[in-house]
Amino acid sequence: MKSRTSQIIALLMLIAFAGCATGPGTGRNIKIGDMLPGEMISLKDGTRMLCEVQFTSSAQGRGTMTAYNPESKESFQGQYRVILSGSGSSTGVVKDSWGWTTATVKTTSDPKAAARGFLKGDKGTVIDISMDLTPVKSNAQDGVFFFFTGQGTGTDNRDARYQIYFGY
Repeated sequence: MKSRTSQIIALLMLIAFAGCATGPGTGRNIKIGDMLPGEMISLKDGTRMLCEVQFTSSAQGRGTMTAYNPESKESFQGQYRVILSGSGSSTGVVKDSWGWTTATVKTTSDPKAAARGFLKGDKGTVIDISMDLTPVKSNAQDGVFFFFTGQGTGTDNRDARYQIYFGY
């Protein structure tokens, strides 16, 4: 009986610890610096290019990207920077019908996140990239946000345009 109880407790502890280091709803252990899978689609001819975007946080503020065009056989490497905007807080008071302050209310809003970057190909193509990132607040209450997903657009130096999607 005692060994069966120990096994059940060990199993429950394993399940609890396994859930602590995963991305939201992914079941994957994602660490800062890991590459998240993605796809770039050429709006000129529909070519699908596999890409990867480095998992980062607002504390790091930057990351790397890679892509490969199977039609032109061109490999791309580049970087991006994270831009946070629009967060804030406000405080107000609640008054009763006689004008007495009965409560204080504080509201906060999380920032919106964007990224600007580039991909440089080994055959001379350079793609200017703009992405909207989906911020997820750190559980540590330290004001840090993580970015598991994003989407955006790119335009290269030959006026071709791209749609970009990445993440889990």
